[in-house]
Amino acid sequence: MDNALFEASLRYVRGRARCLLTSLGLALCITACDGGYPRDAEHTLDRVQRGPMRVGISHDPPLVQARGAPSGAEVALVEQLAGEQGAKLEWVYGAHDALMTQLQQFQLAAVVGGHHQDSPWQPEVSWSREYLMRSELGLQRRQLALPPGENAWQLQVDQFLLDRQRRGQLQ
Repeated sequence: MDNALFEASLRYVRGRARCLLTSLGLALCITACDGGYPRDAEHTLDRVQRGPMRVGISHDPPLVQARGAPSGAEVALVEQLAGEQGAKLEWVYGAHDALMTQLQQFQLAAVVGGHHQDSPWQPEVSWSREYLMRSELGLQRRQLALPPGENAWQLQVDQFLLDRQRRGQLQ
């Protein structure tokens, strides 16, 4: 009987120890997950909020005028985005492919203008949600090019665009 009591006590202690270790492991996992998801591997959102927000601009009239002072409806949209982030906007001028390379290397927060549906950059960078902008050419389907894998930044941009659509500022 003493042997059976010993075995039962041992099973009880092992079960309690397993439960305690599982609880500790779970607590460590929860503590390690500080709720900071989604995250940016290259910290684009943090850089934007610290400023300046560096955006590549490629001449794409009538929505993006990149000759002289930037202008156009899409330029105004990016200016609003920077304002909501509390960031000073820094326009980076250049050829579309050069700007997309900088974007891919996380040197820019976005590229506006010059994107086409059959762009070779489609799989290389991330893209904002689609939106429609009206110009003298009619409605145009648009997207902002974003750095690849920057999920927190992507979410901020997409939420901004969705808010603008809900307010009727975008189609």
